[in-house]
Amino acid sequence: MNDTRITIGIMGGLVSNENMGCVALTYSLLTMLNRISNRIKCDFDYIIFEYDQDYSEKKFDELRQYFKLCRNQIQYAPIGYYDLNNPKLFLKKARINFKTLHDIKRCDVVIDITQGDSFSDIYGEERFFRLSNIKYVAEILQIPFILGPQTYGPFMKQKVEKFARKIINKANLVVSRDTKSAMYLKELCDKDIYVGTDLAFGLPYNDEYATSGKLKVGINPSGLLCNKKNEKTDLNTALSADYDQYVLELINCLKERNFDIYLIPHVGEDGVNSFSGIEGVNTHPEFSNPIEAKSFISSMDIFIGARMHATIAAFSSGVATIPTAYSRKFAGLYETLDYKYVVDLTRDNTSEALQQTMRYVDAYLELKKSSKYSMQKVKKIYDAMEDKIQKEIEKIVNNRRSK
Repeated sequence: MNDTRITIGIMGGLVSNENMGCVALTYSLLTMLNRISNRIKCDFDYIIFEYDQDYSEKKFDELRQYFKLCRNQIQYAPIGYYDLNNPKLFLKKARINFKTLHDIKRCDVVIDITQGDSFSDIYGEERFFRLSNIKYVAEILQIPFILGPQTYGPFMKQKVEKFARKIINKANLVVSRDTKSAMYLKELCDKDIYVGTDLAFGLPYNDEYATSGKLKVGINPSGLLCNKKNEKTDLNTALSADYDQYVLELINCLKERNFDIYLIPHVGEDGVNSFSGIEGVNTHPEFSNPIEAKSFISSMDIFIGARMHATIAAFSSGVATIPTAYSRKFAGLYETLDYKYVVDLTRDNTSEALQQTMRYVDAYLELKKSSKYSMQKVKKIYDAMEDKIQKEIEKIVNNRRSK
């Protein structure tokens, strides 16, 4: 047992959610923090702030079991309802808000990752403020505050931009997961921005699936982009491609080449149901946790995905990966890694997107080679990012030890 123990609050890192990408960030961050804990010889307890309506004790137990930590070492806290523009709701949720405040005060440091890409109003203004008000509360209470690796912006409304700037300028450390976000913030804020990469590149997985004779192609159809949306998240961006038509034509092209095709979800059942029942196409049910998801994705030879963290799972496990982008977060991340094989659904029409995808499919060995090179770069960036976060935490630990 170490001589010092601190409590780390994690905001914007989900556990109970069906979005494997968001949950992957939590598992990856805890994996990183456990390494830091061992190196600096300090025990960490965690309080994870999550939507009260989503909370699942079963999912928290699964997380504790994976990291071999007890209930007191990983605790749940609600994110609260700190919208002072809606005083009725604020008062109605007073009990939850009091608990949130109490749990924030228990933290020695807070690390916020805003679900990777939600520090923006691209998914709607209400979501932005619900996830951002709690950050500001922590900063007002003068809790050391780290904005962990994530995408920043775009901030489309002036009041959103103003509030985001206030939060960013108050943070002890700001880490961007790509160069585009860092450049965007430098024009917006008077703050040094550290450029790292996505936490999910460090997500562990099990290489346990047998290979088959045919080349296996995984398609991750997004329920956010399908005509029959299966999630409530608003998407304030427009596609040039007809997404459903693109996926259907893609499946037909792959079938003509006699590939073994799998439809793989990454958020609940995702868009898999929109394209299920096609002869010769396998469908995978929703996953229980992100390690299970990455382990299955790693068994593919080629992966074509619209969920960014599904593509990261493929990319970081050596699979030839073709991200199909619906926002600048894709380009920002993969350009930082010198990986050019991204299909832009906001720029390309359906035919152009399909042709580009199939060109990349034909060149899949080139993609594997490029991703292997990029992952060497990721490893260096990831290690340096971890060291930067460790130094910030060490300041808090050393201060505790000096008392």
